[in-house]
Amino acid sequence: MVKYSDSSWSALADKYNLVKRPYGKGQIYDFPPHWSNGWIAEVNPAKGLFVSSAWLTPSEQIVHTINSSNPFMMLFCIDCGEIVYSQQGKKKQALFPITHLIINPQKQFTFTFFKDVHYCFTSILIFDDFIKPFLKERTNAPRISVEDAKLWKTQHYNTPDIMLIFEQIRWAVRNTDMPLLSFEGMTLHLLSSITRNFPDIPKRRSNRRHYVTWENEQKIYKVKNKIDEDILNLPDTIELCRIAGMSESKLRQSFKNHYGIPLYRYIRIETMKRAMQLLSADHLSIRNISELCGYKNPAKFAAAFKNVHGITPSDFRKSFNL
Repeated sequence: MVKYSDSSWSALADKYNLVKRPYGKGQIYDFPPHWSNGWIAEVNPAKGLFVSSAWLTPSEQIVHTINSSNPFMMLFCIDCGEIVYSQQGKKKQALFPITHLIINPQKQFTFTFFKDVHYCFTSILIFDDFIKPFLKERTNAPRISVEDAKLWKTQHYNTPDIMLIFEQIRWAVRNTDMPLLSFEGMTLHLLSSITRNFPDIPKRRSNRRHYVTWENEQKIYKVKNKIDEDILNLPDTIELCRIAGMSESKLRQSFKNHYGIPLYRYIRIETMKRAMQLLSADHLSIRNISELCGYKNPAKFAAAFKNVHGITPSDFRKSFNL
């Protein structure tokens, strides 16, 4: 019998003797009071599906070890804190504040949380056993299996629509006010939305002028990676050009040709995604958040937020009772 919970946060709670108690239709794992009262709330709405929201500051390094031969994926939407993903024989991967996809390598791997670092994230653990029944005998089924997910890239799941679904999941877990079936629906909605961003047949370059060489792709990736590390503290344009080894005009053209979006637009979208996460912090006013996002005028910030998300910051807070 498959022991799905061995890969869930419940296993971490057992390893570190965290206090487990009922929380809505799931459980919450409380860290000791001297750990700034951290917690991980987790719901298991169906076989092979675990949905979680976490807020913690460890007083010591903690390691979540997973060793499962069963196909699954984990999606993380990290608000703050850098989690390190490690697998023997592979280079360690830093999971910084953005959305990340981890496919089970079907051998042991770990997530490391460092001492005195504040973490806030939403995670979804999805086994193929959860997905398969929904796809069985369905015509034109979306390609959302774990095998399909191996082809997904960051640009497919790091989008405003995916961020909004993650926010809905986060607050459904924390507010404990949704039926279990809703988590199944939101998870399927999330996976299906990713497939919408992932075309079956990539568009071919119609003009040699728009072609980006492999070497320049690697340079552009370094620039994007630097932007994603800390969207609210961006290097200036001169530094981005230095990283790419390109002039400003070539950097902007290459970025647009490769990712299909202008560099300035990408930065605005990522900034507004971060703003959406910051809106969950009760101690921050919308004016505070606008300043953190580089806007001196809250009205201009609200307009930019609405342009990306289709809703104003104040209406977003109201929709989640924040």
